[in-house]
Amino acid sequence: MSFDSVLGQERAVAHLRAMLNHGRVPSAMLFLGPHGVGKRTTALELAKALNCGVSPGEGCGKCPSCRKIAEHVHADVEVVSPDGQYIKIDQVRAIGDKLALIPLEARRRVIVIHQAERLNPAAANAFPKTLEEPPEDTLIVLTANHASLLPETIVSRCMPLRFSPLRTETLRAILGRDGGLSDEEADFALRHAQGRLRPELRQGAGKLMLLRDGVLSTLENLERSGFEEIVEQSGKWSGAEEWPFAVECMEAWFHDLALAAVGASEERLIHGDRREALARWSRRVTPSLADECLREVLSFRDGMALNVNKALALEALCLNLRRRLTRFPAREAPPASLHQGG
Repeated sequence: MSFDSVLGQERAVAHLRAMLNHGRVPSAMLFLGPHGVGKRTTALELAKALNCGVSPGEGCGKCPSCRKIAEHVHADVEVVSPDGQYIKIDQVRAIGDKLALIPLEARRRVIVIHQAERLNPAAANAFPKTLEEPPEDTLIVLTANHASLLPETIVSRCMPLRFSPLRTETLRAILGRDGGLSDEEADFALRHAQGRLRPELRQGAGKLMLLRDGVLSTLENLERSGFEEIVEQSGKWSGAEEWPFAVECMEAWFHDLALAAVGASEERLIHGDRREALARWSRRVTPSLADECLREVLSFRDGMALNVNKALALEALCLNLRRRLTRFPAREAPPASLHQGG
């Protein structure tokens, strides 16, 4: 059955099934939860259940309507995603134009606004008008990380449904089903997934492991690196397709150090498989210094949202991290927890 393809969201699916069974699916819903936990997939499965010709209210996954939705070719089921960085006013206007027409083949037309938190100001201001009086034959589903990222005028017009981070067992089952990863790569993918399905980890864990190790090596050698070396390395990262993951690794590293410095267990650390390096760093990095470095990385990430020059920003980040790391003397010993298990 259709909803069986939604993994790890039993509570959300149970709510939807109850609504379907009682014929009380509202005109607008807001799916809330981290990226990559199945919100968009669930919205499309809901569209199948509403329009299935074989198993109404559930979805068979095999009839013409279900197949068209799965293949993204159904005339009355549409996913609206950011055009570049934002969902724009023209996209919202196009939705309004479509809602003025009678559905071509669906019992219930479904419009999914994916990553609704990325509505630009003009689109966000216009969208409540679309939600005020949608046609009875239409369901609008918005997906977002958190309700606070959306205007209250949008949130108040939608029925919320919360999605949880995926459990480790669920993610491990998905990775095992897909196959193709070594045990080390699977462990790496699980640590960095942080409760989300991330295609880049499922498809390129080995390559990203090498990138992560390169990032940690660069950080460890920052104090001894000259300006030209930093500029060269920053240029390599900024030109790589995977540069966001390199920055993510820096962010996770300093977050791990702040936890490790106060004795956190390996299971709580994203880079817990690099115990020796964490122990080495913990000899000289205090929780406050780790927090300062983490703030530098977060400041860089915020700057990227403002379209600053990526290469120059990475140079500045590395230079600022080097400046901070050379200010403090070594600590006497790393936390005991980092020595356990070898």
